[in-house]
Amino acid sequence: MYDIFYISTGVDDQWLSLKKKYPTAIKLENVKSIDEINSRAFTKMFWVIWDNLILNDDFNLNEYKASRWDDMYIHVFKNGEHYDGICLFPKNIKITVKEFDYRFFTEKKEVDIQASTPIIEKYDVIFISYNEPNADNNYNNLLKICPDAKRVNGVKGIHQAHIVAAELATTDMFYVVDGDAIIVEDFNFDNYIPKIFKDHVHVWRSKNPVNDLVYGYGGVKLLPREKTINMDTSKPDMTTSITSKFKPVLKLSNISAFNTDPFNTWKSAFRECVKLSSRSIDRQKETETIERLKIWCTIGQNAPFGEFAIAGARSGAEYGNINRGNIEALKLINDFKWLKERFDGRYSTN
Repeated sequence: MYDIFYISTGVDDQWLSLKKKYPTAIKLENVKSIDEINSRAFTKMFWVIWDNLILNDDFNLNEYKASRWDDMYIHVFKNGEHYDGICLFPKNIKITVKEFDYRFFTEKKEVDIQASTPIIEKYDVIFISYNEPNADNNYNNLLKICPDAKRVNGVKGIHQAHIVAAELATTDMFYVVDGDAIIVEDFNFDNYIPKIFKDHVHVWRSKNPVNDLVYGYGGVKLLPREKTINMDTSKPDMTTSITSKFKPVLKLSNISAFNTDPFNTWKSAFRECVKLSSRSIDRQKETETIERLKIWCTIGQNAPFGEFAIAGARSGAEYGNINRGNIEALKLINDFKWLKERFDGRYSTN
């Protein structure tokens, strides 16, 4: 048997049941470093359980034994889908305060046993709209899924709208739902984010109703609040303006129903294909970019307003190629007045 330590930050829902099952367990308040526990441990290894996870009933701490070949490593158990759950530490191990805080260690053994389930932290959901014809309907549908969803409406500029949303948020991360997004039935906003990924931009997948592409374009986003407030507004792509840390989530969140009228359809295709063709999105994969551009520019003619999507895509691809590396020219894709003038210049006489 190993010593058992329970780290409490004030959320003690499981402490009494844990103490009943393991009478020798010791409760510690707001421990910040492994050194604070080492001095209390008497066994060669010891368990640490945090109060933001629930120890699974079918896992018995007293039945797990580390072999003598790996008792020098930190044993990290699965917490839901992630390896940031309960840990078995060797006594007198030296790790940094940050490693302990994030539960992300260098000298570790990941144990493929789901020993705990994370307590899901709730984040604000904010709907951002700007003259999308279907925005009101989409927001009302979002409220059926998430009754507390907030709305930012009519703020000029993509970056500025997201900054306003971040200032409205009261949680350290917040979800963003675009004005033209129709959330799919099986998507929910109850996602566990390990602390190590809380400074990342998370982007779920969206389906394009014109050409059936499925990737991050128009998908639900989960953004770190402080980094969003302080984003670099000089970059044409808003998402990569926040941080270089990006985490795609390979799950469908919504249909990006941008094809509501000629201008909004053309505008959306133009903006995305400028970013693709100019290679202004960080971490673009060249083969994926080429394939997506090809599909944007050729497929969807028979979809509602599909001809405007293809025309906008082709025009955007050309503009992006010509202005690759020209930040000032590329920033114009976030100026909706400029986009409308460009659109009107092409179609007003037709």
